Amino acid sequence: MAFGFRTEEEVQEYLEKLGIEYKFSCFKENNSEGCHLLGDYLEAVKKDFESAVKVFKSNCDDNKHGKSCFKYGNFTYLGKGCEIDKRTSFDYYKKACDLNYTAGCLHTGVMLTAKDKNPKDGSTVVELDYPAGVKYLEKACSGGNPTACYFASSVYITGAEGVPTDKLKAAKLSETACNGGNIYACMNLNRMYKRGDGVEQDETKANMFKEKAREIRDDMRKKAPIGLQQGS
Repeated sequence: MAFGFRTEEEVQEYLEKLGIEYKFSCFKENNSEGCHLLGDYLEAVKKDFESAVKVFKSNCDDNKHGKSCFKYGNFTYLGKGCEIDKRTSFDYYKKACDLNYTAGCLHTGVMLTAKDKNPKDGSTVVELDYPAGVKYLEKACSGGNPTACYFASSVYITGAEGVPTDKLKAAKLSETACNGGNIYACMNLNRMYKRGDGVEQDETKANMFKEKAREIRDDMRKKAPIGLQQGS
């Protein structure tokens, strides 16, 4: 067995000790990382989502732990251990971003640039604000999130209210996303260089990004479960 465990009882004993360690770190030492690990433990090991969501919220509000803010945002968005409240999700994604947790910037940017509805009454979660949304996406992109680079590039490709079309900027963001493994950004660059759309037409670069997209696709197929590879 992993970690040298010989029986299921040894695994359970190890997990119980781990839980005690995280509780001590969080509640006695007030260690923000320990509290986040406790939340993860309650979620993944104990499947106690209600307790996990309380720990994540407290660790965000009291200890300013960006990753916990993000997790609480996810829980309220999905209704995991609590009721769905997407407006609260937005607020906590923004908190996560303000605390320099880049995934929070990505989600904030997406919610500001794509329509999202409350499941109960169909009302809009947050009003669209493309200029602000792009800023959040670019912050996430600068923090190393290729998905955010791709979403930001998509806004610049088409333009949006308050954000003029900027194909050159879109190409730069797409290249960052492509180099980070985003296949759609590579495909966009292939088309842009092939047509000379906002960039100087360059068949060599077009083929380079086409090949990069193929490499990413092949790598995704290798990592996919065997059943999902069939028919690809």
